[in-house]
Amino acid sequence: MSNTNKLLSNYFGKNEFVGSFQSYRDIKNPLSKNDYCFLGRSNVGKSSIINSITRKKNLAKTSKTPGRTQSINIFLINDQINLVDLPGYGYAKVSKVMRQNLETLIQEYVENQLKLIHAYILIDAKIGVKDSDIDMFDLLSESNRNFSIIFTKIDKCSRSYLDELEKSMKSLMKSYIKYFNQFFFTSSKKFEGIIDVQKDIYTLSKQL
Repeated sequence: MSNTNKLLSNYFGKNEFVGSFQSYRDIKNPLSKNDYCFLGRSNVGKSSIINSITRKKNLAKTSKTPGRTQSINIFLINDQINLVDLPGYGYAKVSKVMRQNLETLIQEYVENQLKLIHAYILIDAKIGVKDSDIDMFDLLSESNRNFSIIFTKIDKCSRSYLDELEKSMKSLMKSYIKYFNQFFFTSSKKFEGIIDVQKDIYTLSKQL
């Protein structure tokens, strides 16, 4: 293990679940901790990538059933930063009221959480970007939030397909150049690209 990988392993290896909150107003965790949040459509792999980043299999509860996460789940890393697992958006098989409540929860957090440093939008590489993802790009940009895109489940895609996906997404991101940071290509199943995400979060946390 390289020195960098060992540093990241030690940094993210110290972790704990803080709690689940129904609104950003309910968050009791000390506000001195900066947030790095994970957004994405239901069942895109937000909880799985948090488990991969922390190398703790069941830190964030995962489920094959879309829409499992219905609150703001916070995980404290190395007593210094928070990883925030937000509910999935765009899931049609819940009531209209529930869907609206989840969308409001996400919107209020993005617009109002003063300690939100960076957002990571997860997109299933095999499915690609959807209108609900573009709505999230718009919300983050309008809220003056910097964000990156994490493509998940790349083990199910060919290299040529991923190259074309990146090319098309680069074109789309020209509209968000002020706030968009970079792409990550990951597979929680094979631990591909996870170290790159760890490095990014760690580097951002040390720049403050």
